[in-house]
Amino acid sequence: MSDDATLITQWNRLTRVHRRIESRMERHLHRHLGLGVSEFYALRTLRESARAGTGLLYLNDLAGGIGLSQSATSRLVTRLQDRGLITTHTSPRDRRSVEIELTAVAHDVLRLGTPLLHQAVEEVVRQLGAEDADEDLLRYLKGSTDDAAHG
Repeated sequence: MSDDATLITQWNRLTRVHRRIESRMERHLHRHLGLGVSEFYALRTLRESARAGTGLLYLNDLAGGIGLSQSATSRLVTRLQDRGLITTHTSPRDRRSVEIELTAVAHDVLRLGTPLLHQAVEEVVRQLGAEDADEDLLRYLKGSTDDAAHG
């Protein structure tokens, strides 16, 4: 197999594994917290912004951080606001911008949801091991779950 074909095959395997992991995450988050992956990613992005010292995040920054369009992010923000996970207000510096902030409930959701993500990854990695998946990919994923558990 050519180098290009090998790279494409490896990329396709990684993409399929990523989809399996994300699907498992979606099921866990929905079952236990009633959230989708995008909503949870948004909360994590907001938390990271707060940890970075900015405290608040603008809507367009959030859209870039979670990989959604501006309109999809607006709908997501509305859902999070309706659930009491975030507050929004017009920026005092720029009246056209909306600032977003996590609520205490969101911090609880993040605390409960993070182990669910680790569990989803570990379950998929175990399944891949049982299926005799690509050893290099398994080593990479096992290293990633170890890093995530310690980070």
